[in-house]
Amino acid sequence: MSNKELEQKFLSLIEENKKIIYKVGLMYTDEQESLNDTYQEIVLNLWTAFPKFKGDSKSSTWVYQIAINTCVSELRKKKSRPISSPMTYDIEQLMDDSEEYKSNVKELYKLISQLTKLERAVIMLWLDEKSYDDISEVLGISKTNVGVKINRIKEKLIKMSNK
Repeated sequence: MSNKELEQKFLSLIEENKKIIYKVGLMYTDEQESLNDTYQEIVLNLWTAFPKFKGDSKSSTWVYQIAINTCVSELRKKKSRPISSPMTYDIEQLMDDSEEYKSNVKELYKLISQLTKLERAVIMLWLDEKSYDDISEVLGISKTNVGVKINRIKEKLIKMSNK
């Protein structure tokens, strides 16, 4: 495959998965500037890993895996400070529904931002309707562990929302 073909294939992959990249970035950042930097870092890491992507898994699963690993690595580098509210900006980038829906989503993401890094990744993938198999593959945990974590996270979010 020529460099031009590789580049076109990669750009197509980024376009198809742009919302995933933003969504993961939103889960792990708290300001627009930081989101833009995180987006660029994820794309760079995807580009670096792209020639090695064999297509053994769905491209979206692979993008999630690289994006989550990039964000977690960035947090470790920064010795992560607590994220106050990652959805305080540009929610319209990802959705275009009613104001009530946007308000509910903001509240949900505010609660999710208080979860641990792993819990955020699990619930984000689950909310994105990924199968337990896909979540297991992306995060490197067992399918059974995925189910247990999802139930515990749901219970935790319900308790947090009732405070």
